[in-house]
Amino acid sequence: MQDRFSQIQFITANYSRLQGLRAVPVGIVAVFVSIWALYNHGPTTNLSAPILVALAAALLYGLTDRYYNHTFGQIKRTTRQRTVELVGSVIFGALGLLAFVLDTTEVIPISCVGLVFAISFLEYFSRAAPSEWGKIFSRFPENIVAAILILVISLLPLFGISWWNALGIRSQVVGILLIVGIVIILTGIWGHIRLIRALAFVETKSDDNAF
Repeated sequence: MQDRFSQIQFITANYSRLQGLRAVPVGIVAVFVSIWALYNHGPTTNLSAPILVALAAALLYGLTDRYYNHTFGQIKRTTRQRTVELVGSVIFGALGLLAFVLDTTEVIPISCVGLVFAISFLEYFSRAAPSEWGKIFSRFPENIVAAILILVISLLPLFGISWWNALGIRSQVVGILLIVGIVIILTGIWGHIRLIRALAFVETKSDDNAF
């Protein structure tokens, strides 16, 4: 009974985070734009393809949102939760824009965009007590791994390692965007799988208690 109650608490507190398929359209756009940028650059570049993909991703996001609401239902968030998410989105959006400017102007020899994404994978730690960090690590290990991977890749230029050249990518910004997009897709799918497993566990325990 206690395990089932703990699992319900976990799902309730992390429901939006467990809806990993919502992140997949974002990852798809990042991967497409990075690949597109490998073959299209310059002032006369036609931007119709990235715009169409972005619109398709927005539609896919809407369908994904509808899928979660229809299949799994909704959990009403408190005003504080909505405020925290809104403020967090604004802050990370501003940091992302600043990081992109720094990377494109090559002011410092690291990927600021990568650092922002690495931090975003760990932002949940800032909203949890230190005593809960071990539990977060055990429940969201893919976020920790993703953050470490992106952090290491972002800092490699400090040691004179231009890893993007080895992959045939013309710039660090394009390379980090490609890797981040792939990571977002993989962690999103894994988050969805975790939601399915968590709900299956709750239903199994509920059936066991019925006998």
